[in-house]
Amino acid sequence: MNIQLEKYKLVEWLIQQNSEEVIEKLKNFKESFSKDTDWNYDISETEKLFVEAGLKDIKEGNVFTNEEVILEINEKYGL
Repeated sequence: MNIQLEKYKLVEWLIQQNSEEVIEKLKNFKESFSKDTDWNYDISETEKLFVEAGLKDIKEGNVFTNEEVILEINEKYGL
């Protein structure tokens, strides 16, 4: 199956739809599918805040390499 071709066919079919019922069913399907596959729906608000803070740290360059972490642990614990 050529997935790209199938997606184009579905888009073409969708564009031709004028039924509100069909569009509503597709929207509901999309939302239910997203909830099943998107980890963002499965975590608490606190966890989301931690993820957002981590992404902000990455964006701002507030990160350490694996080597830096290992070195700090070795120095701190005399390993």
